[in-house]
Amino acid sequence: MTPNPFEARLVARFQTGDVRALETLFDLYADRALGLAVRLTETREDAEEVTQEAFIRAFRHARQFRGEASSFGAWLFTIVRNLARDKRRQLRLPTLSLEATSAKDLIGGATAEEEAARRVQRRELLNALDALPEEWRVVLSLCDLEEMSHAEAAQVLGKSVSATKSLLYRARRALRDQLTLLWGTDDDL
Repeated sequence: MTPNPFEARLVARFQTGDVRALETLFDLYADRALGLAVRLTETREDAEEVTQEAFIRAFRHARQFRGEASSFGAWLFTIVRNLARDKRRQLRLPTLSLEATSAKDLIGGATAEEEAARRVQRRELLNALDALPEEWRVVLSLCDLEEMSHAEAAQVLGKSVSATKSLLYRARRALRDQLTLLWGTDDDL
C-alpha cells in the first residue's frame, strides 16, 4: 500500500529539512502511536517511553524512508510494535496502579456505582485482551482500535493481507469467547 499524497508530501518536506512537516507528522500520529503502545505495554509510563523512542527513531531515520512499500504511519506503528515487544522483555520492578475515582471522573451524570461498574467491565475487557497471545492483541489493536485497513495492518505485522484477515478473525473469536465466559451469552455482548 502506498502512502496518501498528503503524507508523502509531508515526508518529502521533512526529508528536506522542513521542521513544520515534522510537527504535522507528529500531530497526525502521536495519539494513535500512544494508543497502540498503551495496549502493547504493561504501564502507561512504558507506553509513553515507547512512543517517544519510536518517534525519535522514525525522525532520525526519516531521510532513508522511501515509502514505496508502506505508509509513514505503518512504518511508525511497526517501530512502536517492536519497541513495545522489547520493553516487555526487560526486567520489571513491580508498580502500583492508582485508579481512584475523582469528582472529575463522575462528570456527565454517572453515579459512583455506574462508574465503578464501568471500571470493572473495562478491567475485565483489558484482562481478557491481555490473556490473548501477543499477535492477536496487536492485530485487534491495529484493526479494531486504530481502525487501520487490513492492508496497513498487514504491513505492520509483516504478513499478507489474507493472513492478517485470518489472524484478526481468530483474535476476535478468542476475545469474544473469553468475554462470553465472563459476561454471559453471545446475545449479551
